[in-house]
Amino acid sequence: MKHWTVLEAAKGRSRPCYGWYGLFIILSVAVLVFSLGLGTAVVPARSPAPQPAGKLRVVTKPLMPFVIVGEDGSLTGFSIDLWQAIAADLALDYEWIQVETVTEQLQAVQYDQADVAISGISMTPEREQIVDFTHHYFNAGLRILASSQVGDPSALSQVTNFLSPGMLHVLGIGLLTLVVMAHIIWLVERGSSGAMPKAYVPGIWEALWWSLTAIARHQYGDKEKPRNVFKRLLGMFWIVLGIILIAQFTAGITASLTVKHLTGNIGGPEDLNGKHIATVARTTAADYLEENDLPYTPVTDIEEAYPLLIQGQVDAIVYDSPVLIYYAQNRGKGRVEVVGPIFKEESYGIALPIGSTLRKPINGAILDLKRKGKYDELYEKWFGNQR
Repeated sequence: MKHWTVLEAAKGRSRPCYGWYGLFIILSVAVLVFSLGLGTAVVPARSPAPQPAGKLRVVTKPLMPFVIVGEDGSLTGFSIDLWQAIAADLALDYEWIQVETVTEQLQAVQYDQADVAISGISMTPEREQIVDFTHHYFNAGLRILASSQVGDPSALSQVTNFLSPGMLHVLGIGLLTLVVMAHIIWLVERGSSGAMPKAYVPGIWEALWWSLTAIARHQYGDKEKPRNVFKRLLGMFWIVLGIILIAQFTAGITASLTVKHLTGNIGGPEDLNGKHIATVARTTAADYLEENDLPYTPVTDIEEAYPLLIQGQVDAIVYDSPVLIYYAQNRGKGRVEVVGPIFKEESYGIALPIGSTLRKPINGAILDLKRKGKYDELYEKWFGNQR
């Protein structure tokens, strides 16, 4: 079958048109080669991230063990090492800017005084309104730091411990048992003993005395050995039960006083009410205390709070868990301890100006460091195996 062009058909010629076929075949081969090239091409290495002209301005603040400022002004710490690894991965040139608070860090980024902020910045919806955050690089949360030093409890502290819910529960059970036993003794003795009044109120009052006498003196009523078998059994039962109740009550008080004495009456966030607390102002810890109507002593830096706790000016410090753990295991070892669980989980991220072109490359670098195991090396360096 012959193919004709429009022009040739008009002229009545019979010459086949192979030019169109050749052009079609050439284009098809080109498309196929291009497609195969896309499918088998090697993924190129990540190119340096776009950045503002000149060096990046990276703002940070002291926060052990994330940012540690040496006597010569040098910077070390987990966040410092992490940023250096990110910068090396992305071939970034940068310089450090130091401030004193997280608020100053965020303001520096917000008002174009810095390009990056890193230390231990908790990611919150409120902060997301003024800056952009990268993927989180550390899971943290709030915790409590209390004194571990043993001292003589005050009289008020002892009364408070005695009136704790646990002690009141044990005491209530004992009093209820005492009243029930008094009624049993009164019913048994009111008709057979002249010493037991038949009227209800005087009789119960006397029976209560009999009950306490049986516990304290191991004696039933006004006789050491009642002749009636039932009364003897009743007396024996009450004496044994009284011994058990006293032992349980004593053990409960001893355990409560010991625990409260060693932990400073604080075992978790539920024990913070009525305590003197310190934390850093304008942080997520301060927000938590304010939301729960817990008054606190504000400080500008967490380092200012530690002496207040050691000197007994405050009962507890509420702040980020990894920071408190690091202090308790190092400079505060033997003097303070972290108590209770994490009660408000948080995540740390790197803050950037809204719409920063660095966000995506930095996210990729963080994921790359985790994939290569470099992140785990840095974590173990500063925090050991504790997760």
